[in-house]
Amino acid sequence: MTRLVLIHGRDQGGLEPDGIEDRWIDALNAGLAASGSTLRLTDDDATFVYYGDTLAALDDGSDTGAVDPAPPVTVHAFDAGSPTTHRLLADEARFALAVVHEILIAAEISPDAQADDVHAPPAGPAPTDPAPTDPAPATAARPSAALDGSALDGSALDGSALAVALARALAALDRYVPGLSGAVVLLALRDVYTYLHDDEARAAVDAGVLAALATDEPAVVVAHSLGSVIAYQVLRSQEAGGLDVPLLVTLGSPLAIRAVREAVTAIAPPGWPAPVDRWVAVRDPRDLLSLHDLTPRTFPLEPPGPGVENTRVDNPVPGHHAAAAQADGVTAGYAATPEVGSLLDAALAP
Repeated sequence: MTRLVLIHGRDQGGLEPDGIEDRWIDALNAGLAASGSTLRLTDDDATFVYYGDTLAALDDGSDTGAVDPAPPVTVHAFDAGSPTTHRLLADEARFALAVVHEILIAAEISPDAQADDVHAPPAGPAPTDPAPTDPAPATAARPSAALDGSALDGSALDGSALAVALARALAALDRYVPGLSGAVVLLALRDVYTYLHDDEARAAVDAGVLAALATDEPAVVVAHSLGSVIAYQVLRSQEAGGLDVPLLVTLGSPLAIRAVREAVTAIAPPGWPAPVDRWVAVRDPRDLLSLHDLTPRTFPLEPPGPGVENTRVDNPVPGHHAAAAQADGVTAGYAATPEVGSLLDAALAP
């Protein structure tokens, strides 16, 4: 019998795991129905890996294995119009700045487009969301600039200059990119940074995923956002050598974002995860927290294995990134797309 293992995305700390799992199951069943499948899943059919509290406890600023001799950086942002203050390691702030700059470049927004007062909340309505394309095009409401991403990673910045640059970039997200909040993006990136740069955090999270996978049965793995990074790290590890994963489905994976790819490569050179027979990367081209398909150019693997299959979908939720959510009263998200439903029907149906 083939089991289903689900790995959630970031910022799930403090939430009820059963509630998150129920939303995922509802969304997956919506996708199965949309694909024409008669298969329906229950809680008993899936193992839901919940790592949110583990990661949150290790990312509270008081317990980190990351080494950063530079003084911490205080960054101001806004969440739903309310000011928020974040204290980051300098390297953590540089990582966040590199990712946010890459998002802004993909949306054809200059990181300097924001008004001088970076602490002011976004003004006016957000521009109309663009039709699916890759990358998202500029509009008249979006000041654009041709930017060299290699010059915008913040490597030459320290202290207040780094804090201002990051705050400015986050404010540009708030003002010009619909569906994304600078504060929410920053929280997501802190989770990603902690997992990739803190050995203790990564070991604790990986242990939970391995425990869910370590049985004699084959497992289909569906992993969203940061969960896709975690799934990849676990499945390429030596500890995963005896596992059997006929299908890995990643939803909105950030693995091809440059700063994320570089951090993954720093742990170990990327290669095909040995237990995996087939890897399908599902992405909405409008998802700016995913940005790129997983191709030999954006995420080179050595050995390459059979190669990652990229499937583009329509994820109608705000921001186009959620795995399971409600959009206009309808269950939606990556997990609810017919493309994901078809993959699971083929892999799990008796």
